[in-house]
Amino acid sequence: MAQDAFRISLKQARTIEAVANARGFEQAARLLNTSQPVVSRTIASAEELLGVSLFQRGWGGTEPTSFGETVIQRCKAATKLIRDAERDMEALVGERPNLSAFLRWHHLAAIAAVARWGSASEASKRLGITQPAVSRAIAAATEYVRRPLFTRHRSGLAATDTAHRLVSLRDQLEPILCSGDRFQLDAKRGLAGRLAVGLLPFSGQELVARAFGALTGLNPELRLIAVPGSYNMLAQALQRGEIDCMMGVLRKPSPFPELREVPLYRERFTFVARHDHPRLAATQTIASLKDENWIVAPHGTPVRRYFERLFQEAGATPPAQTCEILSFGSAEKVIMNSNAIGVLSYSSHHIENLPPGLRRIDVELPDAEMDVGLTMRLGYTSNAILDTFEEMLRALVREIGVEPAQPEPAQSGA
Repeated sequence: MAQDAFRISLKQARTIEAVANARGFEQAARLLNTSQPVVSRTIASAEELLGVSLFQRGWGGTEPTSFGETVIQRCKAATKLIRDAERDMEALVGERPNLSAFLRWHHLAAIAAVARWGSASEASKRLGITQPAVSRAIAAATEYVRRPLFTRHRSGLAATDTAHRLVSLRDQLEPILCSGDRFQLDAKRGLAGRLAVGLLPFSGQELVARAFGALTGLNPELRLIAVPGSYNMLAQALQRGEIDCMMGVLRKPSPFPELREVPLYRERFTFVARHDHPRLAATQTIASLKDENWIVAPHGTPVRRYFERLFQEAGATPPAQTCEILSFGSAEKVIMNSNAIGVLSYSSHHIENLPPGLRRIDVELPDAEMDVGLTMRLGYTSNAILDTFEEMLRALVREIGVEPAQPEPAQSGA
């Protein structure tokens, strides 16, 4: 048939499903009881057949591309049909056949042809292959199902119930794994590909969530990934190409010379406490707050460095924090339900609209402003996905009314 040019083999389908589930070629090889080179060659042959990449290196291991997602769903549906057939034949003969690992298209084609035409010789003519090839395919399939597929009569070969179930399986698999249009893998609407964004603690996560929501609606074939983590962890992932950018408080400049920063808007470090905290009754100084319990970002972050510098400049030892949290929303909830004071960063818009359970402590905080934005690889080739994401973030900054960051001078090598 014309569709055969774009027919995924049953081995390819099983391998694609295993790589997707295991999120790695080595892990998939263990699942399939084969070698990693075999898995790699099988995936490569499927990609060559379809003309697209199915997997790429990502944060959590091997990740499917947006096109890969489409193919993976078909492969999972196909392997489920094979398992269903195994279960049905087990009910028929009392023993489960071994189809998943060994069944191939040519086995099913031979069974279907012999079932229809009643002889191996006629099946060979119809299929355009030799009669011994048909016989070998039938013999192999018989060994896998562990039961005769045909009984011999004067008029020829009659298919057993097991053979009929395999013919039905072939008819079910054909529309799933065969296609004359490469499974319609060409993008029909919007952007297609992957955007993986690292989320630094506390700042910018709400904007990323809103941008992802808009991108999902406009670009159904765009795969979006949000990866929370520390600066060093995400910077290393960015340099390896596992993520495309990261969002959060900028270091100005990045400590990694391979990375460049793109300022988007400004926030202010702010001391916040629950709405009835005793320190809200009067204006405070840094020194007067030295004995409080604190919720501050981890060591090495701009928030933590600013916090420690405040107390050092006031002649006080920076107090130890009692709770370290990487999620902005979680930090606010802990502050609302404790006697601790939190050091968080807010835009002017958000300071005026704090959650009902929080209030800002009245204390002078010098040099409290900092830039929030994107960090990307230096020399990164511009692409439509990342450009669209950046422009969407800038549009959200304008829409919310937060203070935009001042443009930075061009960085060397950018």
